[in-house]
Amino acid sequence: MSTDDQLSPERLLTRDEVRTIDSTLIARGVPGVLLMENAGRGAAEAILGRTRGRALRDVAVLVGPGNNGGDGLVVARHLRLHLPDVKVVAWCVVDPATLSGDAAVMRDAALACGVSLRVAADDPHAAALALGACDCIVDALFGTGLSRPLSGAAATWVLAANARMEALRVALDVPSGIDADRGAVLGDGAAFRADLTVTFAAQKAGLHTGPGRTLAGEVLLATIGVAIPTSVARSKCWLESAAPRVPPRRPDAHKGDAGRVLIVGGRRGMTGAAVLAARGAHRMGAGLVRVASTEAPSAPHLPETMVTMLPEDASARAETLRGLMQHADAVVLGPGLGRDDDSAHIAATVLGGCEVPLVIDADGLWHLAALGLTPTQGRAWVLTPHPLEMSRMLGVDTRSVNDDRVESARRAAARFNAWVVLKGPGTVLSDAESSWVMPYMTPALAVGGSGDVLAGAIGARLAERNSDGPILVRSRVASAVHAHGLAGERLAAQRGASRGALATEIADLLGSTLEPD
Repeated sequence: MSTDDQLSPERLLTRDEVRTIDSTLIARGVPGVLLMENAGRGAAEAILGRTRGRALRDVAVLVGPGNNGGDGLVVARHLRLHLPDVKVVAWCVVDPATLSGDAAVMRDAALACGVSLRVAADDPHAAALALGACDCIVDALFGTGLSRPLSGAAATWVLAANARMEALRVALDVPSGIDADRGAVLGDGAAFRADLTVTFAAQKAGLHTGPGRTLAGEVLLATIGVAIPTSVARSKCWLESAAPRVPPRRPDAHKGDAGRVLIVGGRRGMTGAAVLAARGAHRMGAGLVRVASTEAPSAPHLPETMVTMLPEDASARAETLRGLMQHADAVVLGPGLGRDDDSAHIAATVLGGCEVPLVIDADGLWHLAALGLTPTQGRAWVLTPHPLEMSRMLGVDTRSVNDDRVESARRAAARFNAWVVLKGPGTVLSDAESSWVMPYMTPALAVGGSGDVLAGAIGARLAERNSDGPILVRSRVASAVHAHGLAGERLAAQRGASRGALATEIADLLGSTLEPD
């Protein structure tokens, strides 16, 4: 099989597609027990690598009734062989004698190698006592196969494992209790909280966005020893994990080449939002940045930022906005715009008359949902909602958005005929047909003004002129989202804490995250 026929490690598969991998490979003559052995051995190697230099004494593997449980028994056997002085116990939420198929083969192999198999009773006290001394707990209960909330002994032992915060907690394939496709916690049930998730064969979207992004911890991909054919992948979703890369500026470049960004917003009491968007645009490399507002900025702004006061008269204001947009390479609508009648008129003017790439954020999204407009043919719109703003755009509650972030972004992109950046842990970029999940998650970004900085940064990337042809919206938006996420992570690392970060500090680190091609 050529490399062109192999699945990209960045491809995010659904639960059904993962099942198709197993059935396809088995139909081609690859024994299922070999796939299980390779997966479990890869997970054991990851655990050994993670614990190198750390003395393990007591390892517990939580074993479920199916193939994920079989994977766990492989892990238990390899850990027992590599760490002969370590106590390794496989706690089974079903009678081990009832395991069947490949899992039964691995049960017998684990017993032959000295792994102790015990029944995990549905008893919180017994679970806490059994795991109380463990320094490594492996979740091999359900993996991708679960579609209902955890219950019974499985829920009891997951809660006990979560309480053992001193231990290294490792999930196999997907933390039990998490929907592999959506990243949501199933129902209102429990979910295993992992420090490390070793996922098999291919990445799953639920590990990289929503609650699953938090509960999975670090995610490592373990191969199963066989090339995965691209034919199994039908969904169009990728993990966008590469660092942002942008073309280097020519030595003779001028400020016009770097692009002109117009920020429209900053009503009374909210001028700081427009100032932060402008700062994000400057630090992302825009050549010229102008703020158009009905109020003079009360917050300190960079002297490089030009400011235009919009007239009070509606017709004169519209004429001024149209003139400013004609001289811009990209427009950002919404930071601090407000929701009164004057703001609605400003939004309608920009939405109806902008001929260049348009980033719509904050109050701009509120007006967009109220007006129900979509771009005309050939215009590029980029919407940047957080979950609450997305819920209003789609007419659903916030939980529905967070429970399926990829699908929510895709629906909004289809409804508004636009690119959508759904912010939050594991930011999702979608154009209705395809989606990309960004890996960043840090509380340093969860501060007021962070989204304004991102909107300005996206505007700067879209404004940059390219003599080689039309701009590639996806790559430019993705580079800005990456830069924003990396800036947040670097800021937290520099401060030694994620508390107390400022949006201005995030903006000022944007340029340092960019790597030339």
